[in-house]
Amino acid sequence: MLKCNNVTVKNILNDVSFEICEKSFTAIIGKNGSGKTTLAKCIMAQTKHEGGITVCGTDIRTISPRERAKKIAYLPQHLPSPNITVYELAVMGRNAHLSLGQKLGKCDTLAIDSALEKVCMSEFKDRFIPSLSGGEKQRAFLAMLLAADAEILLLDEPCAYMDMAAEAEFMQLLSMLDKTLIVITHNLSLAVKFADHLLLLDKGDRTFFGSKNECLDCGIIERAFGVKKKECNGEILFYV
Repeated sequence: MLKCNNVTVKNILNDVSFEICEKSFTAIIGKNGSGKTTLAKCIMAQTKHEGGITVCGTDIRTISPRERAKKIAYLPQHLPSPNITVYELAVMGRNAHLSLGQKLGKCDTLAIDSALEKVCMSEFKDRFIPSLSGGEKQRAFLAMLLAADAEILLLDEPCAYMDMAAEAEFMQLLSMLDKTLIVITHNLSLAVKFADHLLLLDKGDRTFFGSKNECLDCGIIERAFGVKKKECNGEILFYV
C-alpha cells in the first residue's frame, strides 16, 4: 500500500526502503536525530528526497495536495491550539472533500459525527481546543484525521505530552481503528505491544523492518538503544 524505495535526504536519511501493507500498524522507532520526522515529512511530500515513495503504486509527488490528503492523514508532532471547538476542528478534516465555499453535506456530517464517536469526543464537541487536556487535545485532532476518511494515518509522537495511562489508552484506541497506521513513538514497550511491524532507524539508516516478533527475537532494540528487556504479566518491558 505504501512503499518507500531508497529514500534519501542528504545527511539525514540513507537509502531507506520498506513496504507497509493495508490495515497494518507500523511503529517507527529510533533515537533522537535518527530521521523519523524527516521520513514522515518525505511521505507527506513536505521534504524533498531522492528515491521513491508510492501509495497504491502512485508516486506521492505526482498527487495533488487535496488528493494526497484523502490518502494520507498526517498528525505532526507539534500541534497548534486554535481557539475553535472540537467539532469545528473535526470539520476541518473534510476540507479535502469539499470545494471552496461548499457547505457540509449529509455524508460530511455523518463522517464528522462518526469520527468524534470513535475517539470518545462526542460529549466534548462544544469545548474549545485550548481548554482540553493533552490527551483530549490529541483525541480531538485524531477525530479530525478520521473525519478526512484517509486510507493511511501517519502520526508523529502523538503521545508526547501524555502521562503513562493516557499514552497507553491512546495507543489502544489507535490499534482498534480500521486503518493503516504509521506511528512514530519513543515508547518501546507500547510499540511492541500494539504494532504489527517495527521500523528502526539509526542515524538515518534503516537497521530493521519486519514483524514485531522478528524484532523481539533478534534483540535489535536492546543493541540499538542500550536497554534490557523483560516480560512482566505477559507484556514486554524495556528498561535501562
